[in-house]
Amino acid sequence: MTTKRLLRKSFRSFFNNWGAYLTLIIVMNLILTVIIVPLMQWLTKVILTFNHIPYLSYTNVVWLVTQRPTAVIELIVLALVILALVFWQFSFMLLGIEGICHNQDRRLTQIAVKALKSLGHQRLSSFLIFIPYFAIILPFSKMYFISPLLDKVKIPIFILNYLTNNLVYAILGLIVFLTINYLAIRFIQVLPLMILDRQRGIQAVKSSWQFTRHHTWAYLWRIVVIGLTGVVATLAMSFGLYLLQLQLDKGQNIVAFTGAVINMAILAVWTQLVAAAALVIFALMLLHGLEQQVIIGTQKSDVPATLKWSKRVRWLAFALILLFLASQMASNAIYLRGAMLSKPLAISHRGVDDENGVQNTIPALIKTSREKPAYVEMDIHETKDHQFVVMHDENLQNLTGVNKASYQLTLKQLTRLTARENGYHAHVPSFDAYLKAAEQHHQRLLVEIKTTPHDSSDMLARFIARYENRLLADHDRIHSLDYHVVSGLKKHAPKLYVSYILPYNFTFPQTDANAYTMEETTLDNTFVEQAHTANQAVFAWTVNTEADMQSMIFLNVDGIITDNLGDLQETIKENFDHPTYASRLLIYAMQLENNYSE
Repeated sequence: MTTKRLLRKSFRSFFNNWGAYLTLIIVMNLILTVIIVPLMQWLTKVILTFNHIPYLSYTNVVWLVTQRPTAVIELIVLALVILALVFWQFSFMLLGIEGICHNQDRRLTQIAVKALKSLGHQRLSSFLIFIPYFAIILPFSKMYFISPLLDKVKIPIFILNYLTNNLVYAILGLIVFLTINYLAIRFIQVLPLMILDRQRGIQAVKSSWQFTRHHTWAYLWRIVVIGLTGVVATLAMSFGLYLLQLQLDKGQNIVAFTGAVINMAILAVWTQLVAAAALVIFALMLLHGLEQQVIIGTQKSDVPATLKWSKRVRWLAFALILLFLASQMASNAIYLRGAMLSKPLAISHRGVDDENGVQNTIPALIKTSREKPAYVEMDIHETKDHQFVVMHDENLQNLTGVNKASYQLTLKQLTRLTARENGYHAHVPSFDAYLKAAEQHHQRLLVEIKTTPHDSSDMLARFIARYENRLLADHDRIHSLDYHVVSGLKKHAPKLYVSYILPYNFTFPQTDANAYTMEETTLDNTFVEQAHTANQAVFAWTVNTEADMQSMIFLNVDGIITDNLGDLQETIKENFDHPTYASRLLIYAMQLENNYSE
């Protein structure tokens, strides 16, 4: 069967029973988001609380393994349970889609039970194949194989930025990316074969490799066509509603407001429906592709086409869509009245804006302070003579050309060095000099305390004695990736505002920090809500694109740390300085599209 005929058949199959397919996906997502995901989060919290673990991060892996081995085992078991649930999710989806496509009389409960049996049918060896399949392949094909249980399987942006900024790493990264995407296509039929044809893991891998031989470009083209269809459908609706809102904004405010509430709700529902439709059509494409290989049974039941799937279920689909529409209208009304989001603090990362100077230097600080950021984020290290120097990297090579670390040189030696970046040059400053310059220009600081194993045992005590009162008077704040610094400051200098830096959102931590500085990639609405419930703030880092800035604003974070301060300030202004309803609708559409593309 040609690609054109296969795609036409898949689209036709979807539109013949769209109500049943959408109901299947909606119910599946409800089960995951309302029951399973909260249950997994609660179990994770129970494990951490019971074992007296305040947080999970790569920084405490050694401590966990050596001091909390029981907790590590419990977390590994929980991770395996989550993987099993992911397998169940896709079994539920594929079995349901197969049943609807072949006109089989299956209730949702029957599909759920059969999905569990499909999981039980797999041997341990098959499950071992399944783990790397999801860990490696699926994160690179998340446009269709989406799961709330896999939301945190992401590569942090700061790692990607580091790799792309190094030519050798960038080339290697590109090769790895292309290789994994090639493997994703060659193994695209593994899950359907394991679930629908009950093949063992290794057998399914071999079969998928065989079936996709000489068809790699065909599968890639099918994926692109389905994806582009979804994007075009979403953009067309967004543009149409935007033009409509432009006209409504010319009338009375009540008309414009009501129209905006309805249009935003329609857009939200439409985006969800398009995403669900793309997922179903993608699965149907795989299903019909296997039928073409005469792999799985295609017998239809004798039940007429007007069975429950195509009659009653459509009403259920309408009811679920209307319910979602009503909830969206309520939340949109609150959002448009300005009661849902608060304006985040604009924070300059390392004291620069769009490469306007050398990071962490006084000339850049002075230049950036003229743009009036809420805070300038900067970094300090302890020196050989137990002073503090302003520097981000542990090694000085990148900025100064000196292959030494801060702890190997005295403050006097360090401040003689010249740092070069972005076509600028400036002396490496001491923290005292940098702090004085900030005070002279009335600029508040967010000080990151960097630590190494070479720091003196009383480093934190000396920092508190020397700078606590000064930082309090200046209303400056502190954050650190080292939890011992955070806990030490809260114990010995409780009046200081301290944020704990988290590079990855494994689970919500239980600490006494005033705030969390969270890397943006895995930051989600649940984390922000939990923090606000605990009266803790959330600062997102490092957020450099407009799409990501919009995303963080919609998460209602308290502050955004960026290398592009001017862009962030403009984005915040667009969202909060009396925007028209049409512009708010456009921003909302951009955010929905960004979420869809991820």
